[in-house]
Amino acid sequence: MFHHFFERSGRFFFQQMRLPFFLLLLGIGPLFSGFLLFYERESTEVFQNQFLSIAKKAKKAFEKKERKEWFLAVHKNSDPYFLDKEIESLSFLEQEKARLKNWMSHPALSNKDSLKERLHFLESDQNRISFVEAGIQISNTFKETLEKQRESVEIDQGDLKRLLSLIEEQSLDPEFLKTNRPQLVICDFSLSKKSTVLQNEVFDLKMDILKREF
Repeated sequence: MFHHFFERSGRFFFQQMRLPFFLLLLGIGPLFSGFLLFYERESTEVFQNQFLSIAKKAKKAFEKKERKEWFLAVHKNSDPYFLDKEIESLSFLEQEKARLKNWMSHPALSNKDSLKERLHFLESDQNRISFVEAGIQISNTFKETLEKQRESVEIDQGDLKRLLSLIEEQSLDPEFLKTNRPQLVICDFSLSKKSTVLQNEVFDLKMDILKREF
């Protein structure tokens, strides 16, 4: 009895229902499902973006920590005589020296005075870098010294690259990286091209360096 009652009631309900409302009821289910899928996808993307952002920050923090540890390992207990041993001991223009010696041994060359004078200059201390301390500041963490180059020196392109790699810590030599060296910062730099008796490419260099000892 109740079965027939509900059947007749349902049939009457759907007969009286208008078509637009019926279509709306049919569309609610898929629309709601689509909304849930969209929300779930957006939530997943937000979570992924948050995870990537956290991962990038963690990587940067780790790299910063590594750089700090490397910096301290290289500069801690720095050698106060590093400039004397590694920079002021450098000799320059080795290729020109070899060419001068070859020309001087040539039997057809009669006037060798200018070549001898040039070779003497290159082999003497006149063409070696020499610094003088121009000011010292001391803090709780490091000692800072302004090192001013006494006189300019003559170098070639290869010498310049080697010198800058030592100052700017670009050397790939493992022994160099192990050195307890001070931090060196170029604070004044002058480089000009000049002519020589052999007409090779030579530069006149003068610079000041800030030395920090930790």
